Amino acid sequence: MERILLMTLGSRGDMEPYLALGEELKDAGHEVAFCMPEQFRSLASEVSIHFFPMTHEYLDLIDSPDVKKIIGQIDSGFSRIRTLFKLLRETSPLQEQLIRDQRDADLNFKPDKIIYHIKCAYPVMAALRVKRNVELLIPMPCLLHPVRELPAIGMGQFNNKLWNTMSYKLTNSALISQAVIGYGNKIMTEWNWAPLKRKEVRNFLLNNVPVEYAISKRLFPQPQYWPEHVKVTDFRERNKSKHWEPSEDLIRFIEKHPNPLYVGFGSMINAKPKEVGQTLILLSKKHDLPIFINSSWGGIEIESPLPENIFLVKDIPYDWLFSRVRAVVHHGGSGTTHSALRFDRPQLILPHIADQFLWNKLIHKSGIGPLGFPIKKFTSARFEEKVLELLEY
Repeated sequence: MERILLMTLGSRGDMEPYLALGEELKDAGHEVAFCMPEQFRSLASEVSIHFFPMTHEYLDLIDSPDVKKIIGQIDSGFSRIRTLFKLLRETSPLQEQLIRDQRDADLNFKPDKIIYHIKCAYPVMAALRVKRNVELLIPMPCLLHPVRELPAIGMGQFNNKLWNTMSYKLTNSALISQAVIGYGNKIMTEWNWAPLKRKEVRNFLLNNVPVEYAISKRLFPQPQYWPEHVKVTDFRERNKSKHWEPSEDLIRFIEKHPNPLYVGFGSMINAKPKEVGQTLILLSKKHDLPIFINSSWGGIEIESPLPENIFLVKDIPYDWLFSRVRAVVHHGGSGTTHSALRFDRPQLILPHIADQFLWNKLIHKSGIGPLGFPIKKFTSARFEEKVLELLEY
């Protein structure tokens, strides 16, 4: 039996693969602990009594106007880039606090192994300076290890083998490795640890740390040229509905309107939430189409009273819901993509940022749904056309 610390940062979708792995490890007899943002304490308690919080300010930041501007692709590209650099400057103290919180979890739980998310800097620092045993769990491809046919996430849509190779070098050296060094080296001097070098971090991430890509081989078969210590396994998802009960209203809606459409954008927002909501109501009326709508963090705004064939949901287990829907329209997060895939539901993705554009391509390439369009190009006519195409799958 080992003591294993699972460490992750992000929104709910970034928590679930680690919770699922934690549940699996616990069932195998290991002692498991979680280090997550404070807001997920209750969620983590469903799996383990051991919880070490990272500051709540991280998720508070995600809900800030500046971050919403970037996620929602609001204003011009230049304006969003300027906002991004402003955030990088202003959030340096927060990033340092996250590293301190991660180290506190390590010192208090004293794990035999740390399994961590790429957003967490401390495990890299600890592995390279005090020989901590760490492994990396990533719920998306095209981030660290080069894929010849695809550019790195966030490096544009241009597909050329030369550019693809260069895009990973830029991501690994200029972004990921530099982030660890930029936020970590200042703190490391306080701990009497020697500062890290970019080449050292990059080599560790590419060639030394064991990596599990927890993604579906149906969407992304493992490239044969990847090194032995890198494995594509499958998406990790636990049975979330065992901690949840549907309301009577929800049961009645399903009984009256079997096989509805699901539409939700998770933690994403956009520049036209009211227009999206109005479009869904009109679409529902025009085509007599029952719809589950997840307004979540505000990406869809719906005014009352609701038509009788529309039902608003929030914080509902996808493993319960997606087994009962006809098709799924979503933002393209890795978790939502894989949850819909698990039940073989056709999908339409309207990507907002980052890896969501990749999932859009992979879903369409795999014959699971039509090719979606970026949320910033949303129009009622275009959306209706794509939904009707989706319903033909």
